[in-house]
Amino acid sequence: MANATTLKVSVIVPTYRSTAHLDDLVASLDGQTMPQAEFEVLLIDDGSPDDTHARLEAFAASRPNYREFRLPPSGWPSRPRNHGIDEARGEYVVFIDHDDRLFPDALRAAYALASRAGADVLDGKESKSNTPSWAMRDVTTDVENAIGQIDPHPLLPMNPHKMFRTAFLREKGIRFPEGGRQIWEDIAFDIAAHARADVVSLLVETPFYYWNRPPHATTSGSFHDDLDEYLDAIARVFRWIDDELQQERFAELLPRFRAYQLHMRLLPLFRWGSRTSDERERICAFAAELLPTIPDDADLYLDGWRRITTALLRAGRFDLIDAHERTFPVVQCTPTTTGARWSADGVSYDLELRWRFAGGDAAPVRYRDGRAVLALTEDVAAFAAERGLSADVTDEVTTLTYSIDRRWRTEKIDWQLFVGSGAELVDVDGAAELRATVPVHWDLVDDGPGRLGDGPWDFYVRTIAMRTRNVRQVRTDDGARRWAITQGVVASSYRTQNGCLSVDIGQTLASIVDDEHMTAVASPQTDGVRVDIALPHVAAFGVLDLPGTFVDASGRAVGPCRLIAADGRARVEGTAPSGVSAFAAQWGRVRSHVRFRLFGRTRVHVIRDADSGSPLHPRRVAKRTWQALPDSFRERVWKLRHRRR
Repeated sequence: MANATTLKVSVIVPTYRSTAHLDDLVASLDGQTMPQAEFEVLLIDDGSPDDTHARLEAFAASRPNYREFRLPPSGWPSRPRNHGIDEARGEYVVFIDHDDRLFPDALRAAYALASRAGADVLDGKESKSNTPSWAMRDVTTDVENAIGQIDPHPLLPMNPHKMFRTAFLREKGIRFPEGGRQIWEDIAFDIAAHARADVVSLLVETPFYYWNRPPHATTSGSFHDDLDEYLDAIARVFRWIDDELQQERFAELLPRFRAYQLHMRLLPLFRWGSRTSDERERICAFAAELLPTIPDDADLYLDGWRRITTALLRAGRFDLIDAHERTFPVVQCTPTTTGARWSADGVSYDLELRWRFAGGDAAPVRYRDGRAVLALTEDVAAFAAERGLSADVTDEVTTLTYSIDRRWRTEKIDWQLFVGSGAELVDVDGAAELRATVPVHWDLVDDGPGRLGDGPWDFYVRTIAMRTRNVRQVRTDDGARRWAITQGVVASSYRTQNGCLSVDIGQTLASIVDDEHMTAVASPQTDGVRVDIALPHVAAFGVLDLPGTFVDASGRAVGPCRLIAADGRARVEGTAPSGVSAFAAQWGRVRSHVRFRLFGRTRVHVIRDADSGSPLHPRRVAKRTWQALPDSFRERVWKLRHRRR
């Protein structure tokens, strides 16, 4: 290991009763492009009662840049993280939770940007296992200093998955709050860091952090278990904001940040359908005590519906909350496309975007005289009119912003394809809806880590409307698989089992020869039989020569083949021994369903389906049964199959 003074990064990992995901984390650190001698890993156990500490000792014994520590149990990750700050030898520290991991180029890219910019804090590109388009920013290049950025705030999301300059944390006394359970301790830490930082960098071009949301229970899943604890935590968040951000340079940020916390923490408490009467009374009493401490300029940065909600709470009109909640407008986006258009540089789609507002028995946003108007109850409408609060939300909804993102299903990495704003307001049986048509193009260039990996890529539309984020997967009615060879890449656009759009890069799900328009001919050679397979269904751009293999039914290689693109056409050519009974074409791990059978040395028969066409074959029966199931059920099964554990 290098001398301590040369270390660039200290990776701090708090552990407690760690699962097998800890092995994945260590593997991700083993795979970093930054040399191991340039960073250290501090594994800090919070008094686990199981074998976690023994596992940490084993990791440290076999890796010279690892150190392990065992602390008395504190009940929360704060103390282990603070211990890591005290022990760190690196110029920067990175906090990783024990069931997450880093992407391969994370430390190298983050340190390069942070050291170049002199960053106190660096917020890296983060992916979340169960949330497409998580933490996406509407910028496509790294930002050396985003300290003046207001909307969105540069430290959102408020979590510890960032890089901090070690000396900055020590000199400014920035610590995680300790003392048992500390809900949102990361918010306290991030607010304190932002209040004291001069440079906050954004790493956008390189995947940094993978936030794994495992199926087992985690500490964040217990936040709502104790109502009093939860209410105390909300009050603490607003105190942290008041204590840390009352600075001239944050004059524009402060009311927006308070509004964000109202939106995220306080107002959801009043969707209280399952709450007891006692719990409701405690929530009302809490709101009545808290809201007078929050300046009402924060309300200006809420959407129209929530602005009315907050006014009701400030006025103590809790009797109207239930009626108002029933008119809550849930923004729903339905993105669809008809099919793919391949070109020499990639693939294009025309997306039709439709937004509607759902909620209650009637449309919560009505179309009136060319305007979008909240469908308030009579009493709430009268209250709003008395307070000068408008139910007209036309400007809010028609200026919505949206982004089309692509997500690598294998690694859960998201990239932005298009960002836009604005939509046409339309009348649908008295309900206000929005429409937009968006051309989207994906240039299939491998211009950085995680941008063009083999496997399926899914498409999502991320909308911000009425200050609320909504993400929906793009659907398509094109059931055909559209093949192309472009930019030296073999790809196909297809419809998934749940009716959504996806692009498979590198033939990982299907073989390029599996198409009804494919034809094959045979000709004799001295070393066997030459087989030429024409692929008229493939849109071929540029030149490609991709080696593959002919294999028999057992998977044994029987001869070489090549996928060739030239002069606007695609074909497969290869050699098979004349004695082989039947064979398929294979690239990588995917073998064609189509098989080829030789008759002598001059004839080849194409067997297009291994089930010999029988409608009673189990595969056909299973397929028909699956397709007959409800779309909602198939979508749930599909999500379970493709989520990353």
